[in-house]
Amino acid sequence: MRKLFYLLSLLLITLSSAAQSIRINGRVLNQKNEPIPGASISVSEINRSFAADVEGRFSVLLEQGKKYTFTVTAVGFQTKAVDEVEVKANEIDNTLTILMDVAAKEGTEIIIRSTARRENTSGLLSFQRNNTSLSSGLSADFIRRTPDKNTGEVLKRVSGASIQDNKFVIVRGLGDRYNQALINGAQLPSSEPDKKAFSFDVIPSALIDNIIINKTATPDLTGEFAGGLVQINTKDIPTKNSLAFGVGFGFNTQSAFQDFVSNERGSTDYLGFDDRRSIPSSYPMKYGVYNTLPAEERRQISADFRDDVWAEQTSVAGPVQSYNLTWANAVRSEKGGAFGSVIGVTYRNSKLIYNATKELFEKDGQQAFFSYADQQNKYSTTVGAIANFAWTKRNHKVAFKNLFNQLYEDNYYRREGPNTENLQDVRLRSSVLNQRSLLSSQLEGAHTFWRNLKATWNINYSYNSKEQPDLRVLTYGRSLGSNDPFSANLRGNNTNRFFSSLSDHAAGYNVSLAYTFDIGKQKQTIKAGGNALVRFRDFRATIFGFSEPSDASLLTQPFDRIFARDNFIKNGGFEMITALQNPQDKYYGISALNAGFLMFDNKISDKWRLVWGSRVESFQQFLKSQLPGTDKAIIINTEKIDFLPSFNLTYSPASRANIRIAGSRTVARPEFREIAPFTFFDFETIASTAGTPDLKRSSILNADVRFEWYPKAGEVISVAAFYKQFTDPIELRLNSGSVATRRQYEFQNAVSADLYGTEFEIRKNLSFLSKSSEWLERFFLSGNVSVIFSEVLLGNTDPSGNPLPATIRPLQGQSPYLVNAGFQYDSKGGTGVSLLYNKIGQRLALVGNADFGDIYERPRDLLDFQLSQKVLKTKGEVRLTVSDILNQPIQTYENRNAAKAYNKGIDKAFSSYTPGTTITVAFTYDFDLKGK
Repeated sequence: MRKLFYLLSLLLITLSSAAQSIRINGRVLNQKNEPIPGASISVSEINRSFAADVEGRFSVLLEQGKKYTFTVTAVGFQTKAVDEVEVKANEIDNTLTILMDVAAKEGTEIIIRSTARRENTSGLLSFQRNNTSLSSGLSADFIRRTPDKNTGEVLKRVSGASIQDNKFVIVRGLGDRYNQALINGAQLPSSEPDKKAFSFDVIPSALIDNIIINKTATPDLTGEFAGGLVQINTKDIPTKNSLAFGVGFGFNTQSAFQDFVSNERGSTDYLGFDDRRSIPSSYPMKYGVYNTLPAEERRQISADFRDDVWAEQTSVAGPVQSYNLTWANAVRSEKGGAFGSVIGVTYRNSKLIYNATKELFEKDGQQAFFSYADQQNKYSTTVGAIANFAWTKRNHKVAFKNLFNQLYEDNYYRREGPNTENLQDVRLRSSVLNQRSLLSSQLEGAHTFWRNLKATWNINYSYNSKEQPDLRVLTYGRSLGSNDPFSANLRGNNTNRFFSSLSDHAAGYNVSLAYTFDIGKQKQTIKAGGNALVRFRDFRATIFGFSEPSDASLLTQPFDRIFARDNFIKNGGFEMITALQNPQDKYYGISALNAGFLMFDNKISDKWRLVWGSRVESFQQFLKSQLPGTDKAIIINTEKIDFLPSFNLTYSPASRANIRIAGSRTVARPEFREIAPFTFFDFETIASTAGTPDLKRSSILNADVRFEWYPKAGEVISVAAFYKQFTDPIELRLNSGSVATRRQYEFQNAVSADLYGTEFEIRKNLSFLSKSSEWLERFFLSGNVSVIFSEVLLGNTDPSGNPLPATIRPLQGQSPYLVNAGFQYDSKGGTGVSLLYNKIGQRLALVGNADFGDIYERPRDLLDFQLSQKVLKTKGEVRLTVSDILNQPIQTYENRNAAKAYNKGIDKAFSSYTPGTTITVAFTYDFDLKGK
C-alpha cells in the first residue's frame, strides 16, 4: 500500500507539473513578410536555444504564469530581444510573431529590444501591409476568434467578396467563371463539374492557417482569373495536440417537423452514396445496340428496371444535423525536428422544404405561357474529410495534404399548374439526384540552401466525379380547364429516366526557386519556376423514354403504379425506347496547361517596392464527341499561348499606409462542358443548356489603384478603384430558336466588355469612443462596399449572317453593387456576438433574346446573428446562430424596361421561393492532449 501511495503521489506530481507547462508557438519574419529559416532563438530563463524551421516557425514548452525573454539572431539581421513573453492559460494568446530588421553594417552588434505585445501587433500589421499583390486576407489568429465554422462563412468577411448559395465565392461582383481557387498552392478542381466553381463549405475553418484573396495578378500564380484568386492554406504541424468534436442541430422555420415527401430512400443515402439507381446489367451500353434487339427482348430489359422507385413516402423533416471531429498531433524532437498530423471529418444532413413558383409571360406581359407551383423536398448529405501530414527540420519541410468531399443531393418535387402554350393543366413528379465526389491530394516541399536560396515544389492530383443516376420525370396532363382524367404525357422528354456519369482526373506539379540578395541596404528577390496541369474527363449520358401503349387505359394509372413491371411484360404495354438518345450525349476531353514565370521583387527604398515580371501559359484542349444527328465524330483541338505580364507597385509614405498601383493581363478559358455539343434539359429551370464547340477563351486587361491605412493591428481603412477590359467574354445566352417551354441556353462569346468600379473597406474597433472602456477594444465594426459598372458589346447578325446593330447591356453574372457590414464582439470571458449583413445588387442571371426578356436575380437583404460562449474552462463552446433572419424571397424576374432595378408594376416574376430562417444550436469541445 505504501508503494502504491508513493507511485500515485509521483503520478499526481508529474501530471500537475505537466499541466503547468504550456506551449509557446512563434514565427520569425523579415519586413517583407517572408520567413527567416534557421534563425536562432534563445530563452535565457531556461538556458535553452533552438532554430526556426524553413517557414520561420518555432515552438517551446514553458511554465504557465511566468515571463520570459526571447533573443533572436540571424545572419544579415539585427539581433532582437523580446521581453515580457508571458505564458497564459488560453492557448490562443500564446503566439508570438517576431519581425527582424536588416543589419545596418556587417559586424556591428546592435540589439533591438521589444515586447511581446508590440511584436504581435507589428506582425499582424506586417501581414496586412506586405502582401506582394493587392489582396485581402485573414490569418489563423483572426479566423479562430470568429464564430465561423467553415471556409464559406469565413470568406464573407473578406473585402469585396460574398458567398452565393452559402458556398460559392463572388469577388467584385464577378461570378464563378472569373474566379479561381488554390489549396496549399495547387489548383482546386471544380466541385461543380458543369461550371467553374468550388464549394467552399466543405473545409472546416478550424483547419485553416490563412486565406488570401488576390485581386491582382503576380507572375508566380495562375493567370486564369479576373475577379479573385482564393488561396487557402490548411494547417499541417499543429500548435498543440488536441482532439476536438462538435455537434449542431438547426431548425428551419418552414421545414422542421413538417411532412417531407420523397421516393423511398436507399440504405446508404445518409452516407452520401446511392445503392439503388443503376441501369440494369441486361441493358447493352453501346450506342444503338438496344434498338437492334427483338421486341420481346427489349420488353424484358425494360422490365428489369426497378419499378418500386416511383412510390412516394412521407417522413418528418427533422433538424439539420452537423457533426465534426478533428485530431491534431505533433511530435517534436530535441534536435529541432517535428512531425505533425491533422485529421478531420465533417458530416451534415438536412431535409428542407421550399414552395416555389415559376412563371413565364408572353411579350405583351398579359398572358402566361405557364404558371407552375412547385413543392420541393431537398434531401442533402455532405461528408468531408481532411488528412494532412508534415515533417520539418531546420531548413527542410515535406508535407502530404489530402481533402475529400462527398455530396449527395436529391430534390423530389411535385409541380402543378396551367401551360397555356400546350393548352394543358400539368401535374409532374420528379426526382433529381446529384452525387458528387471530390478528392484533392498534394505532396509538397520547401527547402532553404545557403541561407538565401529557397526551393518550393508541389505534386498534386485531384479526382472529381458527378453521377446523376435515374433522374426521373413523370408528367401528366389534361385539357386546360377540363375535368378530364389526367393522362401521362409520353411525348418528347416530358416523361423519361436519365442516367449520366462524369469522371475528371487532374495531375500536375509546381516548382520554383527564389534567390535573395542585397543591393545597398535593401534585400531583393528573383524568383523563377513553372507548373503543369493535365486533366482527363470522360462523360456519358443515357436517356430513356416510353413508347405509347396500345392499351390506352395504362396512361391514366397513378404515378406509383403506371410503370410497374407487369405493364411492360403484358401485350399492349410499355417499352423503354431510346428515341431521345443522341450520339453527342458522350464526350471525352483532355487538356494540358504548361506555364513558366520570372518574377522580381525589388525593394527600391524604404518606401518603394515593385513586384513585376511575366508569365507564359501554353494551353491545349482536346475534346471528342459526335456530330448531332450523325455517326461522325467531332474533334475539337485548340492550342493557345498567352503571355501574361503583371506589376504591383507599392509606395509607403508612412509606416501604416500604402498606395498600391497594379496592372496585369489574365485569361478565362472555357470548360469541357462549355464546348461539348451535349444538351441537357432541366425541368427545375424549364430550360436546356448546350455547349458551343467554337467557343474562344476570354482575355482580360486589369488595372487597380488602392490606398490603405492601418490605424492599429487588426484594423484597416482602404479605398480602391479598378478597371477591366474583356475581349471575347463568355456568357450563357438564349438561343434565338427557343420556345417558351423549351428554351435553350448556349455558351457564347460576346465581342468585348468593360467593367469598372470602386471599393471601400473599413475594419475598426470602437475604443476611440471611450479610452476608459476596455471592452470597446474588443468591439469591431467592419464593412465594405463595392460599386461596379459593366457594359457588354454584342455583334448581332440575322439568320443569314448579315450584321445588325450592336447591343449593349451589363455583363452576365455581374453585380452592380455589393454590401457587407457587421459588428463583432469578443469578450475576455469567452462571449462572442456577431451581426452580419450582406446584399448583392440585381444580377443578370440568364440572357434573353428578342422574344424573351433577360432574367435578373433580385436583390435581397441577408442578416445573420450569432451568439457564442466559451464554457468548461474555455475548452467548450456553445453557439446560437440565426441565419437569414429576414427570410426575404429568392426571386428572379424578367426585365421589361431599360431600368435594371425590379419594378413591380412592369417586370414579371420568373421564379420565387423563401428559404426560411434557420436557428442552429451547436456545441464544440476541445480535449487538450498533452504532448512533447
